[in-house]
Amino acid sequence: MVFLSDLSLALPYRIIIIKQIVELKRNLGVDILKAKLFSIYTLLIIIFIVSVPFPVLAEAPPDLTAKAYILIDMETGQVLAEKNADERRSPASTTKIMTALIALENANPEDEMTASENAINSVPYDYVKAGIKIGETLKFKDLLDLMLITSANEASNIIAENIAKDGTMEGFTQLMNQKAIDLGLTGTYFTNSSGKEEENHYTTARDLATISRAAMQIEAFREVVGRRDFDLPDTNLRKSHEWQAGHLTYTNELLASRSKYYSKVTGIKTGYTEKAGLCLVSSAINPEGLELISVILGTENKTLQFEESQKLLEFGFRNYGKRELVPKGKFVDRFEVADAVDGKKLDVITNGSLSYVVPLDGEELKNVLTTRQIFYEPFAAPIAQGQAVGKIEYFYNQKLIGTIELISKEAIEKTTIAILRDKYKEIISDERFIFGVKAAGIAIAVIIILGIIIRFINRKNRRNRYNYYSSRKNNYRFKDYR
Repeated sequence: MVFLSDLSLALPYRIIIIKQIVELKRNLGVDILKAKLFSIYTLLIIIFIVSVPFPVLAEAPPDLTAKAYILIDMETGQVLAEKNADERRSPASTTKIMTALIALENANPEDEMTASENAINSVPYDYVKAGIKIGETLKFKDLLDLMLITSANEASNIIAENIAKDGTMEGFTQLMNQKAIDLGLTGTYFTNSSGKEEENHYTTARDLATISRAAMQIEAFREVVGRRDFDLPDTNLRKSHEWQAGHLTYTNELLASRSKYYSKVTGIKTGYTEKAGLCLVSSAINPEGLELISVILGTENKTLQFEESQKLLEFGFRNYGKRELVPKGKFVDRFEVADAVDGKKLDVITNGSLSYVVPLDGEELKNVLTTRQIFYEPFAAPIAQGQAVGKIEYFYNQKLIGTIELISKEAIEKTTIAILRDKYKEIISDERFIFGVKAAGIAIAVIIILGIIIRFINRKNRRNRYNYYSSRKNNYRFKDYR
């Protein structure tokens, strides 16, 4: 539900109201007084049309001829439109996006790589080549330009063989498929680095968008796919000027200066085989900073390849906008803190921001955005500034879209009494203290028992001595009386 200022967006409602106006005019007649009343009524109706909210249906995604497509937000991966996005299809040369992703994680720009006979001769005769010779050595950064800008297939083979530990295509595709697992892809499997047609070489529009998004996070990749031109240096087998210009032509027509999208496009890669059809992964950014990735698979001709990508991107920019749902440092709540000096309270703030792409004509955020706060209670001093005290989960239309950590805005100190109390508790609960108390208790008990025993022995000894002397004395008296 939105408020309309453009009457054309509420055409069905206008027609009904205008019919009412015409009917009213017919009933009122043509005298001046009634004409004035008619004018006033008409004005009120127009004000009503402009100010009253009318329901507006969101624009449907474009009807494209591509066999499969998907449109996502670059930052979040949020899906904005899709068609057959999970259908397994041949990716053609868009495969090279994954090849570049693996290579950039395992090689340095200045690394030198040499072309093997297999890397050159395994490329079918009707596939794109740069004309690299067997035994020719180029730097990785130059091979990357050839692979991503001109789509040179032998360049991708050379990169693959030089990065794989065993120097084979099979070794490199193991890295590709492991990366697919790491990215959480469920409909992708690679058997080569270039996109050559093979039976078990496939991906989906959704998976390809995920691969592309990961690659575009790498600045070196983004820089290459955003260019049309590059220069090649001298190699061990030729001078720089000996490269044939026809082998160095860019393939992404959206980057052409004549393209109406030239100022917005940021990348990335074309693809074509007879089985795959014409494919294009493209990315563009609008003045508000919303960057989208479009994946088009299986168009019938080159014109549609680029036109349908533009239509999909334009649909996204026309219907969606990025909204900051929560800024970093936003106040969330205030809590009592046990043992806080001067009774200071805990102010909780967000330790990060969260943005989300939302429909421009959708419902107000307050109607579709919900949160769930989780706190690590109870709160007790001391609490350090920036200490994690909880988290907040954000849901858009009941779907979890992000989690932000909650932290304390300021430090909270502990009272002296509480410190002494806790120290006392710590001491009396310490195992060494408990052992000492027990040992002291045992020692005291032993001393007491020994004292009792000694006292008993002493008393017994005194009694024995007494009896002894008493006996002698009696004996002596007895002798006297005799």
